[in-house]
Amino acid sequence: MRTETTRAFSDMPIPPGDVLEEEIAERGMTQKELAARLGKPAQAINEIINGKKAITPDTAIGLGKVLGISPHFWNSLEADYRMALARNREREAIAANVQWLDAYPIREMIKRGWLQAGRDKESKLEALLSFLGVADAQPHVYQQAIGFRITEAAQQKISLGALAAWLRKGELEGEEVQTAAYDEDAFCQALAAIRGMTEDSPEKFYPAMRALCAEAGVAFCVVQELPKSGANGATRWLSPQKALIQMSLRHKWADIFWFSFFHEACHVLRHRRQRQMLIDGLVADPKLAAIEAEADRFARDFLIPPRQWSEFCNAGHFTPNSIRVFAQLVGVAPFIVVGRLQKEELIGYSQLTSLKRRYQWVADSNS
Repeated sequence: MRTETTRAFSDMPIPPGDVLEEEIAERGMTQKELAARLGKPAQAINEIINGKKAITPDTAIGLGKVLGISPHFWNSLEADYRMALARNREREAIAANVQWLDAYPIREMIKRGWLQAGRDKESKLEALLSFLGVADAQPHVYQQAIGFRITEAAQQKISLGALAAWLRKGELEGEEVQTAAYDEDAFCQALAAIRGMTEDSPEKFYPAMRALCAEAGVAFCVVQELPKSGANGATRWLSPQKALIQMSLRHKWADIFWFSFFHEACHVLRHRRQRQMLIDGLVADPKLAAIEAEADRFARDFLIPPRQWSEFCNAGHFTPNSIRVFAQLVGVAPFIVVGRLQKEELIGYSQLTSLKRRYQWVADSNS
């Protein structure tokens, strides 16, 4: 029997010991004789033939000399066998953990093309693990970080799986963005330019924002929120020289979008030493309350300078015309001013809504 030139492949693991047993039987050689030729104990050969011991590279070289069959054949046969066993164990583990799918919005992720999976649950779980970049069905880094940062009450309102998937999608998109090395001065200049875009349409400002941020070392992406994902935005560092600002259109209101962006920008500028992922829109760990409050102040005052805001509020004339004039004076869209007035309860949320604006995904345009 000469198996060096013809190899049979099967879904079933082929034990190298079976092949070796056939080879020495064809030669009329006993296990004891093979062991003597290899200079190894007879027990070692018996264990290889019975699948209790692997063929090592040294043994493969010896078999090449004794049997005239390439060491590469034996090494490959052993590697294929071990891989087949590992894959079988993996399939068993996948089958035993399909309930893990219940924590994630799988149907929506497949609909959006985030996952490519078959109809069976095992295929979906394999696709999910690949998407998340994890080896097994265990709570991964995102869920651990998220669960630590938010209260139990907040966890009742959101899906940790949906939030984790949303964050992972942002990470994948962020990794694709080519950026320069992070430069704080360049990012500050980018923020000043971006502030002047609030009147523009998303089709105009979004690519411009991405380009300006990338030139400063910050990947910026907007990822459609998943049901119960719960976040307006998130900031983390993908590498020491590359930050990521990820946002959603969860509330769709344009003033919230811009406020959230500059909130996240503050995390990049001032909270780089904060090792945890910072997520806007969730009830945060009290230990991070000061950081979140600082980011809120930064966004508020960057959009509308405090002195001008104080003068405008003291005048007390909150009419559509006065708001347009003030917005033009400070260089932002009128909806930014209206949103601030509503937030600070200087007007009701039902007032001046004609000046407000909403952003939405193209897929939602008919709803």
